[in-house]
Amino acid sequence: MKNVFIFSLFFMALNSFANPVTKPITNLFDAMRSHDGAKLLQQFTASALLQRAKSDGSIENSDIQQFANSINSSERYLDEHLLDIQMQIQDNLASVWTPYAFYLDNKLSHCGVNSFQLVLQNNEWKIHYLIDNSHPGDCEGFIKKYK
Repeated sequence: MKNVFIFSLFFMALNSFANPVTKPITNLFDAMRSHDGAKLLQQFTASALLQRAKSDGSIENSDIQQFANSINSSERYLDEHLLDIQMQIQDNLASVWTPYAFYLDNKLSHCGVNSFQLVLQNNEWKIHYLIDNSHPGDCEGFIKKYK
């Protein structure tokens, strides 16, 4: 019975990444790993917003082009692992909420939550809004909670 449960969890996780809604999210993190700023930009709408919710309650805005440029020029290995992916879809709108663990040169750097809002444009899902935060506590415990 335990093996069936584990297989079911694996299948659900695999399905999440096979879903067309998550394709731009997967491509975003693949682009970060390969330092491909052009591929990164292709995952967003033309008017997309990129923000971080800071621990003091303020919101930090980021320019997506500058973010792509920093990905292009980085010499570090950037690897974000998504954990418990939750998705809601209705017609041409989707919301994806996922805790993450971010590794810099294969060492755990930080963890937190991503919240993606995606829209269907010309039969392709695009990220229109991405806001994240950085968990202020123990990332090892955070990862165990969401694995």
